[in-house]
Amino acid sequence: MIVARSPRGEFAVMEAHAPLLAVLDRGTIRIQTDGGARVFVCEPGTLRTVGDRITLLVELAVPLEEIELSDVKAQMSQLDASSEEESAEEREHLMLLQDVKERYG
Repeated sequence: MIVARSPRGEFAVMEAHAPLLAVLDRGTIRIQTDGGARVFVCEPGTLRTVGDRITLLVELAVPLEEIELSDVKAQMSQLDASSEEESAEEREHLMLLQDVKERYG
């Protein structure tokens, strides 16, 4: 099973799901398999299901285990010190990384 976020909210794709093409919003993707659970922070993209295959097409997907909270907080401090308006998107991404790491561990 996969739980992802679209612009309209969270949705799940379970085993033997009908073919689907969905737009993904920036957020968390949770994947549950017989081997365990995985959590990723993903940028916007698309999700496609056909048969027993699910394809995610996103520009960036960061596995939960690769998120270092201390690094995220340091990067946010650097952004706060700068006055660049272009950093709003990066700040949003860092805040999402921090939220997911704190929520899912």
